[in-house]
Amino acid sequence: MTGLVGRNGSGKSTLLKFIAGQVGPPLVTGEVIRSGAVRLLDQTPDPQALLCDLFGVTEGLADLRRAQRGEATSGPFEAVDWGLEERIHAQLDRFGLSDWAPDLAMYRPVGTLSGGQQLRAALAALFFDPPDILLLDEPTNALDLDARAGLMSALAQHKGLILIASHDRALLEHMDRIVALEPDGSISVTGGGWSAYAAAREVERVRLTQALGRAERDLKQQKSHVREAQARQERRARQGKKLRDGSQSKMLLDKAKEGAERSSGGRLRAEERRASGLTAEREALLHRIEAITPVAMGFPAVNLPGSKGVLELDEACFDMGGHRIGPVSFSITGPERIWLKGPNGAGKSTLLRGITGEITPVAGRVLRQTKVMRLDQSGGLQGAGTLLEAAQNEHPDLSSADIRAALARAGFRGDAAEKPAEALSGGERLRAAIALMGAGDDPAPLLLLDEPSNHLDLDAIEALETGLSQWGGALILVSHDPSFVQNLGSFREITLDGA
Repeated sequence: MTGLVGRNGSGKSTLLKFIAGQVGPPLVTGEVIRSGAVRLLDQTPDPQALLCDLFGVTEGLADLRRAQRGEATSGPFEAVDWGLEERIHAQLDRFGLSDWAPDLAMYRPVGTLSGGQQLRAALAALFFDPPDILLLDEPTNALDLDARAGLMSALAQHKGLILIASHDRALLEHMDRIVALEPDGSISVTGGGWSAYAAAREVERVRLTQALGRAERDLKQQKSHVREAQARQERRARQGKKLRDGSQSKMLLDKAKEGAERSSGGRLRAEERRASGLTAEREALLHRIEAITPVAMGFPAVNLPGSKGVLELDEACFDMGGHRIGPVSFSITGPERIWLKGPNGAGKSTLLRGITGEITPVAGRVLRQTKVMRLDQSGGLQGAGTLLEAAQNEHPDLSSADIRAALARAGFRGDAAEKPAEALSGGERLRAAIALMGAGDDPAPLLLLDEPSNHLDLDAIEALETGLSQWGGALILVSHDPSFVQNLGSFREITLDGA
């Protein structure tokens, strides 16, 4: 198995589509040579399509039904796959979808499923009679822990080639090698899984930092040489002027001047060329270090006393589309951290909306004792318009000056604040949203994060981990990424069973 990593926008998805034969010129050039049949995981199936369409068995099921009724089939009767339905249901069970009604499951529209269920169904179809080469693009984004375990089992049992674009470090740990798409368009290949790749990247970062230190020392020394050469040239020029003011002949003076200028000017130009080369080397090293160093996500400073009451839920129940969630009871005091767990569809996101007051409980109560800020999977700041306009729409209580200052602290200075909001990567959007948390005089001490790592690249995830590790407020986190949670320290776990 090969893992494909790179920053958002580096071309991972385009590369997979190119290998699958789904894109060509003018998007890409060159050719790909495949050693067998290829199938790419479809994460956005047509919502009107039926489940049997995902499996590619629509006509096979129709022939099976005709044969069961004693009717003529579209092909030879001997070609009817009498075990087809049983194999499909076994595959659905393999990916945690066995609770669907057997008689209706294969004809259920894909659009009636939750996001997690749609991805499970797409994975079940991908591994149903799989071809030699499988391509997967961020396959764990919407999967809970059980579904991730099922995916790992299917990957381990596949006998062919597998190429996976992912930011899931737990998944990447199982790779035989990691191929990284670098910001400059090049690639690097590291044998082993995520740990080996991270170690090699850190070694490279240390090497580059040391090289940068040497380059800066050499450049400083060379600039000194340039100044000395300039001073020598100026002294020679003054000496030549004094000679011209004396009694020597003009011919002798001009000849002496020409030789001096040629000698001193040549040395100066050589010193300047070397300084220019060292400057270019330093800039290249800085660019490379920046490319492999995550951009910081700075959270606002919050002073939350350990005895301060933050939140209390007392037998709180919520209803979303007829699905009842609760009763839920827990409280938070001081800068506690809670990991809200549960399978897909258990109501974790709904509970977070209830905590912020976006929806009201149908029973029980929610007592908010501090300000609350929720960041969902998208990070907010979406829609038409610029980043500045999106920020003003979401924070109408903040002045334009406060918003600009906050965005500037996050690296969005000048024209960067006028960048179209829809063009922002997941990491950029989240970085801006986090910066805006501290734009006012009273930042929220309670932060709710709903699958924040889903749409972030690895650099952005690491930057988010660093920022959250230094966050002084209370935190409720929804995440199916065990590596992300583990890197944030100690959590109290609360599980919604979805029953």
